Formats: sequence, structure tokens, C-alpha cells
Amino acid sequence: MKTRSLTEGAMLGAITVLVTIIGEYLGIPALIVPVPLILLVYRQGFRLGIISAIAAALISSLVAGHVFSGLSIIIWGFVGVSLGMALREKFSFSKLMVVGVLSNLVVMGLNVLLYSLIFGGNLFTEMLGLMVEAIQQAMTVWEGLGVSGEAIAKYERMLDIVPFIIKFGLPSLLLIYSLVMSYVNLLIIRLILRRMGDDIPWVVPFTEWRISSLYALPLLVGMFLTVQAQVTTMASWLQFLGLNLFIIFFHIYLVVGLAIVWHYFKRKKVAGFLKVLFIFLLFAMEPLVLAVVFLGISDGLFDFRKLKAEPKTEE
Repeated sequence: MKTRSLTEGAMLGAITVLVTIIGEYLGIPALIVPVPLILLVYRQGFRLGIISAIAAALISSLVAGHVFSGLSIIIWGFVGVSLGMALREKFSFSKLMVVGVLSNLVVMGLNVLLYSLIFGGNLFTEMLGLMVEAIQQAMTVWEGLGVSGEAIAKYERMLDIVPFIIKFGLPSLLLIYSLVMSYVNLLIIRLILRRMGDDIPWVVPFTEWRISSLYALPLLVGMFLTVQAQVTTMASWLQFLGLNLFIIFFHIYLVVGLAIVWHYFKRKKVAGFLKVLFIFLLFAMEPLVLAVVFLGISDGLFDFRKLKAEPKTEE
């Protein structure tokens, strides 16, 4: 059994090194770096997980030729160990998500600190600068092609909005990022464990996700404060509160609206390419996004999927 544990630790450690190095060279975010460590800690315990993370960090630094690769594994290992121990302790899905969100926020803080120590700058400031530069370059390209009018005006609005969002809406963006990262990590772990004959606590199917329409109130408050901040002078804390409320609840209702759409896609057996087309249009057309959000808000009143009416049957 000890030999089996060491073999599994070595294998998952090697996968961690491979994923980290490939991610660095392809510019892919460290989305699944914690997954092997989560699996290892869940199956073999805290001690072997720590040893494997340290070994993987050393090997990754030697292979990549710089210490940053190993530091990345050590930092993201915090998520792996935290979620692995939470799974080992049989936490419920909601508690798993809390652990995942908190550990991802810690990792983000460590990354910001590391960037500051090494480069002497602020990671978020650098990201904002890159985003503004990308928007300006896109404007230059469109202007060079002779495009004018609404297309250029859209980029000009983005140049005003993006700094405002980064300045006042960063907490909600980090929260959403951490939620997505935690959910994806747990989803991958669940798929792996189910193939191995194991399972973890999970949420209801996506097509059944719902939320009360009462939560539309903070969305409306956030929208009102955000709009007012653009046209009038407002205290910074009100701008901060309004934008974060708007970002959080807008995305919540967007997800609920997508769950409703997917429910009907599933019921009508819509073809896969039409689903892909819908997602593409969702990113390309703002009116469609607003329609999906409004659908999510309305579901609290009209119960489009009749989830309240469906009796609970015991299996």
C-alpha cells in the first residue's frame, strides 16, 4: 500500500510539472494545476501531498530553467491541499466551494505579493495597462481600415469603463474568478473520481439552478448607483458598493438565465452546433445578454421550468 501511495504521488507530481510547464509556454492560466494535488491529498493524505508539491516544484524549476515555475506550483498547491483536505473530510458542496473560493483568493494575493517583490510593481495596474493598450491598438486598426462611427465610439466607451471597473469593481471580479476556478477544479475532480468508482458531494443539475427574484433588488440598486456614478459626483464608497453589487448579481442572474435556456435546449433536443452558436452570439450581442439576465430575474416570479410544482420523489 505504501508503494502504491508513493507511485501515485510520483505520477500526479509529474502531471503537475507537465501541466505547469505547458501552461507557461502556451500562456494558459493555471486553471488545472491544483487538480493533481487535490486528487493526491484526497486519496493519500496531507503529508504525501505536501511532499509531492515540493518535489514537483523543484523538478519544474530545473526543467523550466527558472524558479518561477516552481513557485507557481507551491502557490497553487495551497488550493490543491485545501480542497483535497476538504474532500477528505467529506465537506458538503457549499462548504467545498467556500474553501475553494477562500484558497483561490489567498493564491491571488500571494501572486500579487510575489509580483510586487520581484518586479516592484502592482499586478493589477499592469493588467489594466495591458487592457488599455489592447483597446487602443484595436481602435488604431479599425481606424486604419477606414471604420468610424459606432464601432470606434464603442472602443472609446471601453477606455472610460475599463479603468472604472478595475478601480471600483475588483473585489467582485476576484470573487467571480475564484468561484469559477473552484467550480472547474471540483468538476474535473468529480469526473476523474467517477471514472475511478468514487464520487464527491455535488450541486443539483445545471438546468435546475434557480434563485429568488428578491435578489433582483441589489441588482437594481447596483445598476442605479453605477449609472449615477457616470453622470453625477458620488462618494467613492457608493461607487464601490454599486458597481460590486451590479457585477455580482448581474452574473448570478446571467447564469440562472442560461440554466433556463439550457433546460429548454435539453427538452427540445437542440443540436449541439446551435448551442455553440447561441454561446457565440451571447458574447457578441449585448441585447441577448440582457435578455438572458431578464429571463433569470423573471424566473423567480413565473417559474418557467415548474421546479416549484414538481413533487419530490424518493428513489
